[in-house]
Amino acid sequence: MSPDMAIVIPLLGAGSAFLFVLSSIPAKSPLTRTLEQLESRPAKPQENGKIDQFVQVVLPPESRGKLAQQLVEAGWYTVSPAQMVLRVFASALIALIVVLLFLRYVHLPLAVEMLAAFGLFCGIVYLPLSFMHRAIEHRKEETQKTLPDFLDMMSSTVQAGLSVNAALAYAVDVAPGSLGDEIKEALAEIRLGRARAESLKAAAERLNQTEFSTTIGAITQAERLGSNIGKILSELADDTRTHRVLIVEEHAAKLPVKMVFPMAFFLLPALFVIIFGSLVVNYLAHQG
Repeated sequence: MSPDMAIVIPLLGAGSAFLFVLSSIPAKSPLTRTLEQLESRPAKPQENGKIDQFVQVVLPPESRGKLAQQLVEAGWYTVSPAQMVLRVFASALIALIVVLLFLRYVHLPLAVEMLAAFGLFCGIVYLPLSFMHRAIEHRKEETQKTLPDFLDMMSSTVQAGLSVNAALAYAVDVAPGSLGDEIKEALAEIRLGRARAESLKAAAERLNQTEFSTTIGAITQAERLGSNIGKILSELADDTRTHRVLIVEEHAAKLPVKMVFPMAFFLLPALFVIIFGSLVVNYLAHQG
């Protein structure tokens, strides 16, 4: 390794570590911000105000709002958009280190080498966003699995004579994971004096899962019109369970199409070698 590389790589590594540590400073959760609003206490300025100003210059308002919404959907309440941008910059520094080492120790044709280096760089830079998108998908899938049981429990407790708030508190035990966390936070806001409809709507916005949003809308509408909430919850549970079965069947129907390319690239060449390999060997032996 050249002396310049021996200096540049540690500097890049130190810079990336510093950015990762800076991006790990927890921000305020939605419940903390709600508490400050209810107490009429002005929010304290963030420690990374200059970083926020830099992000406001780098990202347009639409991108910042979209990133903030995605962080909330992922359940990363203590990560701000500025911290996410810092993580992307830190990943870019790490990607630069990997690319430099790749170009230093791997020798390929120039076009292939440049293409591989570019792919490595883009893949590593995208890793923080990839983790965030995977967290969003995981939360929505988890909600989709636990929502029918949660609605069944709520329906049973409401029909047994409990209020909606008591039913929510009782049914939250059968909804582990993201759904339970959002319901618990909504219950905490209700205990602090926020209206139940507003708290549940905020939970639906944070989770942004279609079936859960539909459920919250149906509960709010039924309560406003004086309908039988227990019966509506039971029907919603059946609908969500049926929808989950349909999604599983849809994924199963897509499997043959998804298997075409792996079979074409891995299975068929092996079959051709097994079938025609002996013929080629015999032909070459007779020719010799």
